[in-house]
Amino acid sequence: MIRSHAPELGRIFGRNQALASGRLNDSARRGRLVGVRIFAQRTQLTLDLPELLRTARSYFDATLEVQARSEVSPDGRDLVQVLLRSDEHGYEGLLSIHTRWASEHDRADARDAELRGRAAGMASLAERCPTIWDVEPVGEDSELARLNLCGILAAVALGPVLPDDGSTLYGVRGAMERVERLLKAR
Repeated sequence: MIRSHAPELGRIFGRNQALASGRLNDSARRGRLVGVRIFAQRTQLTLDLPELLRTARSYFDATLEVQARSEVSPDGRDLVQVLLRSDEHGYEGLLSIHTRWASEHDRADARDAELRGRAAGMASLAERCPTIWDVEPVGEDSELARLNLCGILAAVALGPVLPDDGSTLYGVRGAMERVERLLKAR
């Protein structure tokens, strides 16, 4: 069942628009959660939802359900809200995925994160990615769900994940290692 989450989607879409256009200054970016960025080697902005659902079902301990999808914008940008749930591990999270073109700012952030996190070669991979998939929690954040979704998206996008703190870049394996650490710490 698809419920309407138009107010949340509008809020997130507007916030991501400001971030993508660079209208927020650097101090505003540092002072607020920017969201997780997944660099994607896809040349279209529209998400392939069947592929995401197949990947989640086949390779990850989670189910992914599309809750809402905005109309694709004229330039192809997509905004989707998904519920990621792991019955086996007892967590779930409602998250938004917003697609946009990668900017020089994104590539510079990737280079900085590679140096900070000693993630050799990941910025070069990010350089080859023309699109970005921004991931943000809707409502209460579930770090486990967010990290699991990042692993799913990285597997489909074939690009690195840049966490909201900009500390490093990682791929599918890095996302899943983080999920495992959090599960063991419970």
